[in-house]
Amino acid sequence: MLSDVIRTADHALELLLHRAASVNPWLAALGCVLYVLAQAVRPRGWHTILRAAYPDAKALRPRHTMAAYLAGAGLNGIIPARGGDIVKLWLLHRRIPGARYPTLAATFVPETLFETLFGFGLVVWALSRGFLPVPTSSGELPHIDVTLVIEHPFIATAVVLTIAIAGWFLYKLLRRRVSDLASRLRQGVVILRQPRLFVTGVASWQALGRVIRLGSLAVFMQAFHLPVTASTVVLVMAAQGGGRIIPLAPASAGLRLAMLSYGFVEVTGHAVDIAAITTFTFGVGALTMLTGLIVGLVALGAELETWSPRGALRAARDAVARHRAGSAEPSKA
Repeated sequence: MLSDVIRTADHALELLLHRAASVNPWLAALGCVLYVLAQAVRPRGWHTILRAAYPDAKALRPRHTMAAYLAGAGLNGIIPARGGDIVKLWLLHRRIPGARYPTLAATFVPETLFETLFGFGLVVWALSRGFLPVPTSSGELPHIDVTLVIEHPFIATAVVLTIAIAGWFLYKLLRRRVSDLASRLRQGVVILRQPRLFVTGVASWQALGRVIRLGSLAVFMQAFHLPVTASTVVLVMAAQGGGRIIPLAPASAGLRLAMLSYGFVEVTGHAVDIAAITTFTFGVGALTMLTGLIVGLVALGAELETWSPRGALRAARDAVARHRAGSAEPSKA
């Protein structure tokens, strides 16, 4: 039995190595360039959001916002718990006099609004084509135990009232601090009161970034010898990004591979080798992560005026550690 497993694993590894060796390096490099271009275009929308929140921050240039975004996005792959997002805020905090971290963090809401809506569109498209696993019977749906409410209504009511009263006292105790925090958060999303500016200055740049990203995926697919059509490229984008939108979407690598294997058959009319899909999925993931990390370290070094990757990375990690240590003291944020 063990020998069969080892033989199967060796055969699978041999297929993957064979597929990897046949990848077109020039097209793969072009895909990385387009990926970086898509990443560089998106921060222009975030810059518009930041300038709306801090109209007096005239020293903040688009290149500063772009550098902060690229640095944080690249470091997200190696700093746990999305520590790269803290690096983004830290770099911008250095550039905007009087900036507050809650306000800077609130700018993520409008910055991700278009991406979230686009991701939902991808999920709806995938669901309409039957590419996502959904519950097909009542036994697969989550079960909620309401026995306590039905059999002991007075206990349930007492629990609800206790929570409500405790919440009211907590609000009264922290009202001033909560009010101050709410004011800072509203400042970060002030652009949502200017829908025309949001569309022209934010969504337009992010839509352009998505178009370039589609081109990057098409080039990567060509490099890895996968069928390239409009539907297959959208399928790959849905598999890569849609899984972060809802729990039913393919959040794991296994489900993503299954979605692509089934989807390619439905879209193209013929089967695609699972080894090719696996090589593409992990190969593109590794290439984009490595490319993003290199670009992120360069952007971080430019902002910190140091060309030592180790020094830049150490400074970023120290900033993340200080921010997390100080997050328990919001008055100092």
